[in-house]
Amino acid sequence: MKFNVLSIFYVFILEATSEDIKRQNIKLSTPEECLRPCDGIPKICEYDFTLEYYNTLGGACNVSKPNSTISVSPIYPCIFADGVEKGILTVNRMSPGPTIQVCEGDLVVVNVRNKMDGMETSIHWHGMHQRGTPYYDGVPSVTQCPIPVGNSFRYQWVADPAGTHFWHSHAGFQDLNGIRGGLVVRQEKTKDPNNELYDFDLPDHVVFISDLMHTYAESRFPGMLFTKKGQLPDNILINGKGQYTDRKTGNSTKTPLEIFNVQKGKRYRFRMIDAMVTVCAVQLFIENHELTVVALDGAPIKPVVVDSIVASSGHRFDFVINPKNERKDYWIQVKGVGECEFERIQQLAILRYDGGSKTLSTRPSYDNGLPKGKVLNPEDFDCHLQREQAICITQMESAEDIDENLIKETPDVKIHLPFKFQDYKLKELFTPNTYNTFMVSINDRHLYSTINGFSYHAPSSALLSQYADTDSDKFCNNKPKDCGKKCPCIHKINIPLNQIAEIVLIDEDPANELNHPFHMHGYYFHVMDMGRGPYDPTKTASKMSTKNWPKKDTITVPSGGYVVLRMKADNPGLWFFHCHFQYHMVMGMNVILHVGELSDLPPVPKDFPKCGDFIPDIDTNLII
Repeated sequence: MKFNVLSIFYVFILEATSEDIKRQNIKLSTPEECLRPCDGIPKICEYDFTLEYYNTLGGACNVSKPNSTISVSPIYPCIFADGVEKGILTVNRMSPGPTIQVCEGDLVVVNVRNKMDGMETSIHWHGMHQRGTPYYDGVPSVTQCPIPVGNSFRYQWVADPAGTHFWHSHAGFQDLNGIRGGLVVRQEKTKDPNNELYDFDLPDHVVFISDLMHTYAESRFPGMLFTKKGQLPDNILINGKGQYTDRKTGNSTKTPLEIFNVQKGKRYRFRMIDAMVTVCAVQLFIENHELTVVALDGAPIKPVVVDSIVASSGHRFDFVINPKNERKDYWIQVKGVGECEFERIQQLAILRYDGGSKTLSTRPSYDNGLPKGKVLNPEDFDCHLQREQAICITQMESAEDIDENLIKETPDVKIHLPFKFQDYKLKELFTPNTYNTFMVSINDRHLYSTINGFSYHAPSSALLSQYADTDSDKFCNNKPKDCGKKCPCIHKINIPLNQIAEIVLIDEDPANELNHPFHMHGYYFHVMDMGRGPYDPTKTASKMSTKNWPKKDTITVPSGGYVVLRMKADNPGLWFFHCHFQYHMVMGMNVILHVGELSDLPPVPKDFPKCGDFIPDIDTNLII
């Protein structure tokens, strides 16, 4: 982190209380003021988030209309969703929650108030690197204590890097139940290497794709044997809107679809966020429009032109459309692919030309949808092959120069992370007085997950700020290599500060036919290689001549395959690295990357909350 007058000012603000802010006359900007053309002058942007139980199609819908997905305040607290009544969790009585839209370098202050009785919570700012502020990364029991009901917690971090990101709860299944929203960090347009490709980057052109279950997500965990097997979603929403068709009756709801407005002759940047956390990827099409992709996970790339984009959980894609001459309405189709193909799950939205006829072609169905054309990031494709109608992530190039240290032949640190599901024997799983975490799959397998043979178990204290409170025997490093299900532990891997690390993720369970998306907190990594089948280092070595590997923070590992990543470990902290499918994360498919030493960390914020076990000696004096 470069320290200058501005960063010193940020340090002062990060330690400031509400009373300090009033006394020092610190200028806080409203969300509306922070949504502006970026000029390089940072603001301090304050947001208030209230988390609570809520419902779709509730009483509010009798007296108001639905919120705009761009609003921050609940002006109209009616949530239609897909027209099916259900209980949900909301932020500011919105679903998705407020979209934070700020400029690169702004100080973002979010006051989170937990009103969800019986639940503790935390918020992760997916894509923010938290340089100098690792305590606000939002991972419960790692970077902070979870926020108890009735409590408030102030997150404070600098908006960096620029790009399309999002935020979501990192506690239990709250993300899938509704605690999530968009996060866009813009920059001065001249800083974007692709700035000449578009005329407008509008706040209401965020395409926030989320999954929806018609029950609370907890009811599907560990899983049913007789009704509603597995953990597939019931529907997909676009900016919280959509319609639902009952596959048994054929009846459909008539709730509103999202509409994106454009003008003839203008070029628009759209920001696509796959905020889903179930096992389905999605494929996005816009009728009769090509998509010029200009960024991955917020990082600019050399543009590629495609007809559709496949995204998995946690991925973001920015694309530009060149509007057609004909003024009318066009369909936007988002299809669930992979596991969702069995349920034919899809959602629609509308691209509307101002002053157009508002006429639409025949409504696309799942089986008779929009043409695929050239596909970006197909999940059924081996990236070592060339296919005219497919582009792989590894076939793309960063628009920014790469650190020359990253492309040296031998990295300083090599980390292999094989992961898989393993089966419990039922007699073993249900032995009295054993309480191992498990999940029931759609084919009735009782599973647990491991990385490198270990199943992650969260510490009882916030590791980053209370490291000494966790006994050394709780860490996997001090366990036998083959302990697996018999000893869940805190899986932590140490990486020396400023070293070049190469990480290889290997899927050792191809029978599941799942493509697991892994998200790394605190960093971008460069994607060197990915492929299907066994990992062959010689194939990766041939990629060394490529000097502009694409930069991402979330990558999908092909089923039965691998990905090879490079990063410079220059951001000290305890950074979560995990499968972004929510049920898999709850089952332990996680690891902590411990970069640097504890002495490299910034000071723990003043009065930072503490937590931990309370097991005192038995007090025999209490016996009367």
